[in-house]
Amino acid sequence: MFFESMLVKYRDYLKRSYGILGFLQIAERFAFFFLLLILFNGYEFAYFFPGLNTFIKTQTYVEPYWFNIILMAAGAVILTFLLVIACKLRSKKREFNLINTLEGNFPGLRTKLSTAYDNKQNLNIVTKKLFEDMQKQLTDINIKRLAPRNQIFRTFVIFLIFSGVIIYCINQGFSFDISPSRLMEKVPNLPDGTASGKEEEKAPQETKYNVDAVITKNGEKIEMEINPTLGLGFTNQIDTDTTNKLSGGSNSSNKELRYSQTYSENLPEEYEPLIKQYFEKLSS
Repeated sequence: MFFESMLVKYRDYLKRSYGILGFLQIAERFAFFFLLLILFNGYEFAYFFPGLNTFIKTQTYVEPYWFNIILMAAGAVILTFLLVIACKLRSKKREFNLINTLEGNFPGLRTKLSTAYDNKQNLNIVTKKLFEDMQKQLTDINIKRLAPRNQIFRTFVIFLIFSGVIIYCINQGFSFDISPSRLMEKVPNLPDGTASGKEEEKAPQETKYNVDAVITKNGEKIEMEINPTLGLGFTNQIDTDTTNKLSGGSNSSNKELRYSQTYSENLPEEYEPLIKQYFEKLSS
């Protein structure tokens, strides 16, 4: 038909325009994710995977700095792909209807264009006049009004800005003082057993003895520290009196007696008051 070729031309033009817009939007998202990963040292996410971490540290094909750049670019590709898939799944797919689009944006074509298109197989005197009229009106319309030129220009400018910042950051090695590893260090560690549902066993509190560990020696006050929980200074030796009492008796009650530890230490006489005070506190 006379006007059908014009419709094919306009359809191809609009599809091409929206295709360019879609490509620029994907490029814009990629640049955005790539810039974020560069600024926040996103290559460290790869270190959380043991196999990949080993490969990164052992590979000798690319310098570490540029290898990290490649890792972040790959991460940006993955994030962009996931976002595009999510947008496709979320949005309802609608078939592009050129006839309705033209009639909605150009009132002179309303109802006439759809009528001519529906009767394109019926060629007679009436339809021929309608086809010629549609051919003339389609030639006079400005199809560029329907192209998303403003969106294309805006998306392209944003993409150029992101790309310029990316080039600057890569050349200057610029990034923020924030990284995944530093964020993980700031996260408080959970107590053992919390993740498995087991409560952490509370360690028994250490008994504290208020012993004034200060002695006077040669006119000087000396601070001492005695930790009763360490058990230092005790030995399994038995004094003579205890040995005689245990070996001399034949009572059944003596058979149940056990050797006790005695404290043996060669200390100066100045320590005697402190030691006495310590054992008094210990026995009370």
